[in-house]
Amino acid sequence: MKKLIASGLAAIVVAALAPLAGATSAQAAALAPPDIPVAGVQAHLSQLQSIASANGGNRASGRPGFNASVTYIKGKLDAAGFTTRVQTFSGGSNLIADWPQGPASPTLMLGAHLDSVAAGPGINDNGSGSASLLEIALTLAAQRPTLTKHIRFGWWGAEEQGLIGSRFYVQNGGAQGVEAYLNFDMTGSPNPGYFVYDDDTQLQGLFNAYYSSIGVQTERETIGDGRSDHASFKNAGVRVGGVFTGASERKSAAQAQKWGGQANASFDRCYHSACDTYPSNINTTALDRNADAAAYVLWNLAVSQQQNNDYSIAVSPSSATLQPGQSATATLTTQVTSGQAQPVSLSAGNVPAGVTVSFNPQTIQSGQSSTVTISASASAANGSAQISLNGDGANADRSTNFNLTIGQVQNDYSFTVSPTSGSVQPGGTANTTVNTQVTSGQAQQIALSATGAPSGVTVSFSPASITAGQTSAVSIATTSGVASGTYTITLSGDGTNVDRSATFSLTVGSTGTEWAPFTSYTAGTTVSYQGTNYRCLQSHTSLPGWEPPNVPALWQRM
Repeated sequence: MKKLIASGLAAIVVAALAPLAGATSAQAAALAPPDIPVAGVQAHLSQLQSIASANGGNRASGRPGFNASVTYIKGKLDAAGFTTRVQTFSGGSNLIADWPQGPASPTLMLGAHLDSVAAGPGINDNGSGSASLLEIALTLAAQRPTLTKHIRFGWWGAEEQGLIGSRFYVQNGGAQGVEAYLNFDMTGSPNPGYFVYDDDTQLQGLFNAYYSSIGVQTERETIGDGRSDHASFKNAGVRVGGVFTGASERKSAAQAQKWGGQANASFDRCYHSACDTYPSNINTTALDRNADAAAYVLWNLAVSQQQNNDYSIAVSPSSATLQPGQSATATLTTQVTSGQAQPVSLSAGNVPAGVTVSFNPQTIQSGQSSTVTISASASAANGSAQISLNGDGANADRSTNFNLTIGQVQNDYSFTVSPTSGSVQPGGTANTTVNTQVTSGQAQQIALSATGAPSGVTVSFSPASITAGQTSAVSIATTSGVASGTYTITLSGDGTNVDRSATFSLTVGSTGTEWAPFTSYTAGTTVSYQGTNYRCLQSHTSLPGWEPPNVPALWQRM
């Protein structure tokens, strides 16, 4: 977190939303904001500490420790069912995760910066906020409440260099449709205070309502504007809120009497230092309270008070390899995720010729299970198929996939990079992500490497070996002596059975003239502005204030 000074008066407390009259106790429990398990948050912090220890002692933006942190969090979110993407920019990347259920708009967004300073692992600043948001996201995925808003999470890069990641996200349309943004930067300070952003009265009141319910007094956090990622959203007109437990400022005697801890000592004595480590620099009580406060506000803002009848569906095992004439069984399970149980009729889709799928029983109540039998006849052709196992419920339809392989099929995978190009000045670093997917057969081990990098350019992968279906963060670092130009770098996957590759176009130095106002530009023209290259998207005559970073509709960052 950029340096903050927290002070102020206690904020007004507003009442929490009450469950609808007539709701059953089970429904009321489902509507209640969850108690976020602090043990889960601590487990994520332990992982971030291990990542920093293995990568030079820090998780600074654009460095291997940061990229490995992105990979860890992205893997957890992907497994939970989130739609994730990595947005890269010069010096780092952002991780964005959308929950696919609920309405498409409006959007409630929760964010935390994931990078540390170069001096240390950044466990309180800001592993604490990042780990808390990850556990909240996993809790949302597990409970699957009925939502009134679209939910999005963001983990920002390069906050410590001046809010670069969140500002890049907002400047490229990220704030569009965002009704409110909640920021969590330093939520487990070892000598904690309880400060609530006062930028929006309603959001401030919701946070204070939670703290009041557990008997904790708060103070307004009033001097942090412009110092953490909420500023990027506030400057775009988005309502913002959040919490903070203090940095290098000293706790007063009155605050120590109110909150406990040591008076006349810093809220975080290891702020921006090598000693910001886990577990020594985390106050577990503050970490727990702030995670629960975040969940409380999310649930009150975005969870419907009228839960629909819904259920989840899964199959285990989810794949099988058969020879013609053989069969396999699996267990299809359902769980009530909201409301009441409902009858579910089971069927299968995308079944290849010569294959039959049967269920016993074929109709169940959500919460029950069924045995699935997949049989391949003697005439079934060799190949792979993804069979859809469908539940047609009285109130909701759900499905899951079963991967069937018949005969001997070559193990294969797809190999892509995103983005496929990047532009840096000498000494800078470009980032991309290798994405793989199993296309036939079984997953295989893949060793990653790069060729075609010019002198002075190094390519690193985190991790350097993956299993097909996984991703790897790629850092392409340049020295100050690299010659300007555009280079094609081949990123390769050496699989146990198959090799695949993709290319990345790296531009070093300026590729066009310096941008200037009152100049006519045609679509496709390239310019340089403050060391970054841009491509013109629409023909226009530039005006003061239309600098390329400010008008993404006219200029695309290269």
